[in-house]
Amino acid sequence: MKEDIIYLLFDNWCNSGHEPEVIEAMKKAIQNPTEDTIFELSSTVEANAFKAGVRSCLQMMHCLFIEE
Repeated sequence: MKEDIIYLLFDNWCNSGHEPEVIEAMKKAIQNPTEDTIFELSSTVEANAFKAGVRSCLQMMHCLFIEE
């Protein structure tokens, strides 16, 4: 189960490139590659992955404890 959670979180991190705010931050970083725009892109990707990971973990907990 531990490996499943790790893979799920990694997948969320890798798949966050399709979110509109990630695309916008990516465009800014490509057009003007400064420390600030690159940090903004990194922060946006991490925030989206974290939120998706939390949602996925809550869904797994729901399945484990409520939908037995």
